[in-house]
Amino acid sequence: MKTKQELKLYFENGDQPTQEHFWEWQDSYWHKDEKIEMTKIAGLENGFPRFNDFYAEITEGGNASLAHLQVRRIFIKPGTLHIPDRFAVGIGISELTLASSLLTIGVDAFSSNALKTLTIPENVSIISERAFASNQLTLVVIPDSVKEIKDSAFNSNRISALYIPPGVLQIGPNAFNYNPDLSSIRLDRNTQYYPDSFDPKTRVIGGTLVSDM
Repeated sequence: MKTKQELKLYFENGDQPTQEHFWEWQDSYWHKDEKIEMTKIAGLENGFPRFNDFYAEITEGGNASLAHLQVRRIFIKPGTLHIPDRFAVGIGISELTLASSLLTIGVDAFSSNALKTLTIPENVSIISERAFASNQLTLVVIPDSVKEIKDSAFNSNRISALYIPPGVLQIGPNAFNYNPDLSSIRLDRNTQYYPDSFDPKTRVIGGTLVSDM
């Protein structure tokens, strides 16, 4: 079978292609009436993949690798309004994109995964209990729409810097506890928090401590 570059040489300006040249051109492509063998389709050489089939990639050194399977991404479809409780607990998610239409995020929705960064959509007002607990979060973006961050919502992560919008009225117990890299946090004076809302190593500036009320 001729390559595209070889076929082009038959049809340059001033050339007079022969019957054989036209036949070679036609034989180089699939006709719509012809059936294409699956083994000749890139990515389907081994047939249609099944749910439990995993194909190893090859590293530059020629070694088999399953590293590509360790990155699990979830994309929440635009138009989605609610994430149910325990939606994706402990399934190894490393990247998450939440739809801007989202209104609520359920209890334990994405707990016990491997998320490193997170942006909460601007229509969410409450972040439920343990919604993102026990991940590897270092960066969390919380929008002005959020009014309440419930118990243990971001417990046991690696957050090192955090901005809490002044519109957040309450931060539940253990919401950001066990984030020892968060050295300090500044809260609006109307933001209520509990003695264990943050890690003991975190210095809280401002806010209203619930036990003092």
